[in-house]
Amino acid sequence: MITAAPAATLKVGPHQQFARPSQAIQAARDGDTIDIEEGVYPGDVATVRANHLTIRGTGKGRAKLPANGNDAGGKAIWVVAGSDLTVENIEFSGARVRDRNGAGMRPEGKNLTVRDCRFYDCENGILGGNGEMLFEGCEFEHCGPVGNPATHSIYIGERCTKLIFLHNYSTDVIEGHLLKSRAKESWLLYNRLTDENGTGSAVADFPNGGVVVVIGNVMHKGSRGNNSRVIAYGMEGVKHEKNALYVINNTMVYDHRHTNAFFVRIEKSPESLVPIIRNNLCIGKVPLTNWPKAEAADNLIFKTVDEARLVDPAKYDYHLAAKSPCIGRGTAAGKFGDFDLTPAEQYVHPCKSEPRPATGPLDIGAYQWQKRK
Repeated sequence: MITAAPAATLKVGPHQQFARPSQAIQAARDGDTIDIEEGVYPGDVATVRANHLTIRGTGKGRAKLPANGNDAGGKAIWVVAGSDLTVENIEFSGARVRDRNGAGMRPEGKNLTVRDCRFYDCENGILGGNGEMLFEGCEFEHCGPVGNPATHSIYIGERCTKLIFLHNYSTDVIEGHLLKSRAKESWLLYNRLTDENGTGSAVADFPNGGVVVVIGNVMHKGSRGNNSRVIAYGMEGVKHEKNALYVINNTMVYDHRHTNAFFVRIEKSPESLVPIIRNNLCIGKVPLTNWPKAEAADNLIFKTVDEARLVDPAKYDYHLAAKSPCIGRGTAAGKFGDFDLTPAEQYVHPCKSEPRPATGPLDIGAYQWQKRK
């Protein structure tokens, strides 16, 4: 009887079995774990071929992989050909390739989980996707090239069946989107996507529609943006069989100069689409949505942050201050199938969350007010 070899833990570091992550990745077999000591591994790029692999940085800080002009297959710092990969506590930076479409990670195999990672100064942070994808507690900063093609902090392709984007921070993208997803399902839960000083396009773009659930996010459209979109749906034509849009209890701030815009813009979608847009706090001199069939209840729109009474909006702290008109104004969010749309958490910067306080009636926006100690 032939039995499979037990899974191994491969160690990477200056005094370990492997000096570089790429060496361990090449040696790994299905089901193995690779532990990479915190430190810097410049120019170390790889193609990950094993399945059911876990690769994680160890120590107090992240294992850092600056590209330093190198790439795997002309695509990325890591090209992921294997399936069911989990990556934790690693920083990818400086990804550049000849066609200017390089990425920190290029997932091509099925199913990917990424936790507590940072993608910095890459042409794309993440590009691609296949199967189910989970990104949790990750940072995406200063991604995108100057000029064509416009690339993105996160760009998820149409082979992704379900994207779960949870407790992440995306900011300061150059020209592209803070998040772009062509997935059949896109779930954005309790994140911070803020232009800040970036020159990006949409804050969150779903060009081919699909099932999109956006709950409890902090969103900011900055003054330097390449276009004026906050949430965009169906801009390139809906391609999925099942389409739905739920925008619930988000805080969206619009600082862009153009007033011919909307917080939720929907185009090229079937007339039967009925988006549910509820309990959102919107700040800016633009309407909520252009879609006439939207069920848009209990949203509050203010022209200025002073009217909304937030704690420190100049520093993107959009917690409600005492006597905010948003307090107690929310209503039951309902369900999508068996999923309760009522926000259960709220974003904590950076890249964390906490339970949303159960203090009286539901408030409008991404945060529940509570008396500060």
